[in-house]
Amino acid sequence: MRVFIAIDLPDDIRTQLKDMQRVLRPLTTVARWVAPESIHITLKFLGEVPEKRIGQIDAALASLTWKPFTIAVHGVGFFPGARSPRVFWVGMDAPTMQGLTEELDARMEPLGFEREKRTFRPHITLARAKASRLDAALVTASATFAERNFGSFNAHRINLIQSTLKPTGAVYSTIKEYSLEPRSLSAG
Repeated sequence: MRVFIAIDLPDDIRTQLKDMQRVLRPLTTVARWVAPESIHITLKFLGEVPEKRIGQIDAALASLTWKPFTIAVHGVGFFPGARSPRVFWVGMDAPTMQGLTEELDARMEPLGFEREKRTFRPHITLARAKASRLDAALVTASATFAERNFGSFNAHRINLIQSTLKPTGAVYSTIKEYSLEPRSLSAG
């Protein structure tokens, strides 16, 4: 099974991103848009994992302690850049998210998952190029949203998600949810 670790978005932000997609979608024929219900923040992509290893991943994530944090979602951009755009994304500010991804790397490495070689750049993918690059019309029109504030929210949990590839795009289902809330110690 193909799996990754992610943060889900609240409905109000998801709706705003869906509305932006609706405005921009007619401007491109080469974009493969992420379905609004599938929009998320990827923290760590694990790839193809035998189902029997999910228990190991679960154990490593179940003991995670991390203080909940605020994510401010704003602005748009392209990877690798506007001159050769292949991925259209929405940006965010979440200062402690970098540390969280490093902690996830540290927990997954003993299980055989490589540490990320690239610096983590927090973003939410909205579309990918079907071919080599996205249309210039999309790049130009997206400038309208360059300074848009889509809202902020507190991240209180992370999810282990299964990605099933279908001809219409990936379908995501949550395998397990992990709270970032401090755990209380019970006397006993």
